[in-house]
Amino acid sequence: MKKILLVLFVLCAASFAQNAVSKDSRLVRIEKIYRNLEYNTTSFNDLKQTWIVTDPVFVREIFNKFVVHNALKLGGRKPTVTEIEANAESIYEGDVFIDLRKRFYDDEVEMIRFFKEHRNFQDTSDYFFDPIFDYVSIRDILGEKLYNDLKSQAYALNDITKTSFDYKPAYNFDIYLHLLDPEVMFWNATTNNRNKYLVSVFGKWGTDRTGLPGWYASDYIMGFKLQYEDSLVNNKEEITYSGEFGVGIPAAQPDLGVDTNFSGRKLKHSGTPLYMKFVGKPFKSVWEPIEDMELQAAIQFSIGTQNAADFNLPMFSTFYSTRNYFDFFFKQNNITRLSDFGNLGAGFGVSAFDTKFYQIVPGATSPRLINGPTKNGFKYALNTEATLSNEGSVLSHNLTLQLNYNFSEKLVLFGVKFSAMVSNTVGFDIRIVSPILAGASVIPAYRSDTYLVFSPIIRINY
Repeated sequence: MKKILLVLFVLCAASFAQNAVSKDSRLVRIEKIYRNLEYNTTSFNDLKQTWIVTDPVFVREIFNKFVVHNALKLGGRKPTVTEIEANAESIYEGDVFIDLRKRFYDDEVEMIRFFKEHRNFQDTSDYFFDPIFDYVSIRDILGEKLYNDLKSQAYALNDITKTSFDYKPAYNFDIYLHLLDPEVMFWNATTNNRNKYLVSVFGKWGTDRTGLPGWYASDYIMGFKLQYEDSLVNNKEEITYSGEFGVGIPAAQPDLGVDTNFSGRKLKHSGTPLYMKFVGKPFKSVWEPIEDMELQAAIQFSIGTQNAADFNLPMFSTFYSTRNYFDFFFKQNNITRLSDFGNLGAGFGVSAFDTKFYQIVPGATSPRLINGPTKNGFKYALNTEATLSNEGSVLSHNLTLQLNYNFSEKLVLFGVKFSAMVSNTVGFDIRIVSPILAGASVIPAYRSDTYLVFSPIIRINY
């Protein structure tokens, strides 16, 4: 009897083992069939539409759906409750984004994965849950409404789709119409590493830190600007580098009736200015306490001198001309947040510009440099600024208080600059600078008692 029972037990065990093996093999076979039901487009992954969800509320909602359905995996296994709670802290802090990819031949989402960013490391992508590659599962987990909202992209996102050449032209265009600082972005590229390059044409009229704002300068700079962003997800203000190169042309100086000395000023365009500027954060890898300090370095130098006949002035006429300047400024943005008023920033730097005194004399093909009531040569100044700015709201604004001490002229230049925009579309910019004697007997002849410039602003961004 015992032998019979032993034989039956062995046969049952073998049967169960065979059934288990058969069940596993059937599951593998069913999965293979399921995977082969659709056309495999892995080789087209680099051409599929990809984007990043950056809206923190939307990210939370999607994350909660996956948690409720117990659909998250970590290294191929179900994460523990502790692991989910630990990673959820990044969700609450708004540091988590969602990377998505559509199928090649329709709009279904074939891949979704959560990741967070570490700005202090070169590799910013930290995928702390396994990606999901099954659009049927994604749709079942999210539900029809949320899944369709995800596909329609009616939320904050960054499109990082690239062409076969590994960049995506026409990602975004920005037209910024401003009398003093216009800019039109006409080309850009988004790389596979989510770096982005923007190329713009720009204009520049005046140099605030030398006390010659807007149309009080005799040259209008026009040129090209190249801007680099090392990530499309991070805050632009923290990671943007830009370089500008331009050439100056003579600029008309309108008499608006607000400056009694305006028509009497004698600043003239006397040569061809070349302009260069760099903005960035070169200290990021040098010393951690100043890694967010921004360097603004600008230089202008004029080449050649116009012929005397080009000035269209009678003989023995005299005039001033500012031909060269440089400006080095260090600025700390977002020092602290002052409630709804915006972010507080501050900066300091040095600048210098030259002022030459010319005279038109008979028989000379070029104006002659002579000694005048204002000494020729460079004037040096120390510059400080405090800013209060609020971006991204319905009403954006930027208030700057400027205090410059020109110790060559013994002048203090106090300035107030204010700009505001509604919905980042229309607004205005106004700037006032007043020179105050600080040891000198008179204000230099080429300077005005008060500088006032303003401009409407129209911005088209798409």
